[in-house]
Amino acid sequence: VINEHKQLQNENTNLISHNAQKDIFIAESKAENVTKSKKIRSMIKILEGKLSSAQKDVISTQNNASKKESEILSLKSKMAEVERELASKVSELECLKSEAISNPVLGGNDDEKNMTKSDDISLGSTDLSKYFIRKKNMNQAGKIDGNISTYTDTNDEITELSKNNAEINPKLGDKTSISKIGEDLIPRSQDSKNHCSAIEIPNITPYLAQPENNMSSLIQSNSQIPIGGIGAMRPSLEALPLPVMTSTLMSPLSAYMLLTLLIIAVMWFVVLRRTWGLERKSDQLR
Repeated sequence: VINEHKQLQNENTNLISHNAQKDIFIAESKAENVTKSKKIRSMIKILEGKLSSAQKDVISTQNNASKKESEILSLKSKMAEVERELASKVSELECLKSEAISNPVLGGNDDEKNMTKSDDISLGSTDLSKYFIRKKNMNQAGKIDGNISTYTDTNDEITELSKNNAEINPKLGDKTSISKIGEDLIPRSQDSKNHCSAIEIPNITPYLAQPENNMSSLIQSNSQIPIGGIGAMRPSLEALPLPVMTSTLMSPLSAYMLLTLLIIAVMWFVVLRRTWGLERKSDQLR
């Protein structure tokens, strides 16, 4: 009995020690669990902060992406506008090129001035009265009346004169002088006696061949002859020697030919210069 009691006491002590060890282990495990839970909570807080920052970053990136998309759309619209402007400019340039090709003569007021100058030159070249007179008549004693009625009367006289000259042409003599013919052609007055000289008489044989059409051109070539002196031309033309008249017309004809050649050369040079300028402009546009 005593031995059993001792065994039971030993077992009881062993159980008490074992329980004590268990309690110690449980306490240690609780402490470890508390520390681990604290660490886990701290880690959770850190992760939550990271998640919030990540969410903020995602939101900011989304906003930036939307802004970039709007900028891209605005840039695309601007590019479309620029392309439209370029297309309009290209069409305008093509229109200008087509106009430059279709209009070979361009240039505003300068070209108009050049054209008016060329017209003035051509009009001035037709007036050959200064080549038929040896000296200038400063007082302009013989002026042509501009009235239409007097012109028609003189035109009738000219036609009658041409018919009479066509009949009298075989009877013309060779002994009259040029000074006498000049005195008959130009009416003398008190102002023109000191300033006017004799006029060289052109050849009237072609005008006599076609009296109705060419006598007016004879009067236009001698612009210094007044209309009132047409009646005085009849006796002088009747006594006019044809060889002298043909010799006197050679110098005015040569002067007229030289003038026409000079005008043609000037106009040709102006046209070539304009075409060269247009070609240079078209090359620069290209």
